[in-house]
Amino acid sequence: MSSRAFLGSVGFLSFATVYNNLVVSPVIVEIARDMGVTVGTAGLLVTAYGIPGIVVGILAGPLSDRYGRKGFLVGGGAVMSVLTLLGAAAPGFAHLLLTRVGAGVGAAVLFPNLTAAVADEFPYQQRGRAMGFVIAMNSMAPIVGVPLAGLIAGLTSWRLSFVAVGVLGLLAVGVVSRSRLIGPAVRQTELGTRELFSSILGDISVRGAVVSSMFGSVFWFAWITYVVAFFVERFGLSTATASLVILLTGVGIVIGSQVGGRIGDRTGHKAVVGWTILVGSVLMLIETVVVHDLVLAIMVLLLLALATGARFATNTAMISELAPEARGTMLAINSSIVSVGIVAGTAIGGILVDSYGYEALGVMSALAGLAAAFVVWRFVTERTADIAAGEAID
Repeated sequence: MSSRAFLGSVGFLSFATVYNNLVVSPVIVEIARDMGVTVGTAGLLVTAYGIPGIVVGILAGPLSDRYGRKGFLVGGGAVMSVLTLLGAAAPGFAHLLLTRVGAGVGAAVLFPNLTAAVADEFPYQQRGRAMGFVIAMNSMAPIVGVPLAGLIAGLTSWRLSFVAVGVLGLLAVGVVSRSRLIGPAVRQTELGTRELFSSILGDISVRGAVVSSMFGSVFWFAWITYVVAFFVERFGLSTATASLVILLTGVGIVIGSQVGGRIGDRTGHKAVVGWTILVGSVLMLIETVVVHDLVLAIMVLLLLALATGARFATNTAMISELAPEARGTMLAINSSIVSVGIVAGTAIGGILVDSYGYEALGVMSALAGLAAAFVVWRFVTERTADIAAGEAID
């Protein structure tokens, strides 16, 4: 199987996974109205989706290091998609919340193994570009999926949006199940699970990277969960129109991931990670606190997405090489910590939106972004020097 075909199959599944994650955002106002809850309470659906990732992903990582990635990709995708379809038929908010927890279990298995499969396939000096491609693919979710979900909800019901996402996920699982290669067939490791975690977490760069990722997930998911509601409530747009505005988020992430990945491959990924989230934090404050003009808000949204896309590609590439001998476990740990950030960011964000407004949400997100930048600059040592030395010996 060629590298392009490999990236295509993984990218399609990544798109379906991120689309599933984002499906609540464009229809959050409709769900709140239909279920008789506040927008902040409806945001708990995103929190529920992230909760399983705290535990499930971290268990799946070591197993995939031993037995290969493909079974986890197929199984996780199937669980995620089927539970999303069940959510479309949920009779009440509690039932819908439970289906999102179940879908989150599948996604928790998927996320670390998607990135681990790509990292297995590509050497570090090419990995930023490869990660950029996959992130560009999953960024098609906000470009295509979010507006489509919003339009479907506006014309019919949010439930049909859930059906579309679930069916797409099953199609992606079918493509991956027919693939001949998903990373290495088996990655044997002599260490037990406890020893793997101990050896990885003993490295200060690993600890710094995952803490930075946690703050970064608070920064982004607290915002992206409520971004459609932000444009609906601040600027009086309809859900369908606001969803179309969010097209720019996906466009920006696609472009940013491509540019950031290539810059990181040439200059090192750490600097790109730090600077992009620092710039993003400033833009977050401008967007939520300063700007009250729609055109200007759209422009700032695009710049914020460009910075975020560059960080996504370079942060994933950097982390994938911090523990190459147990990459699945490393990425599972990071995914688990990111899930903590998603849960905290969306839950606190919902409280802030309901109680104090979007300005408070922006301040909280910006502070988390600044913390992420500080931690990665202060505590993370990139492995570029070690890799260059190894290549020179070869």
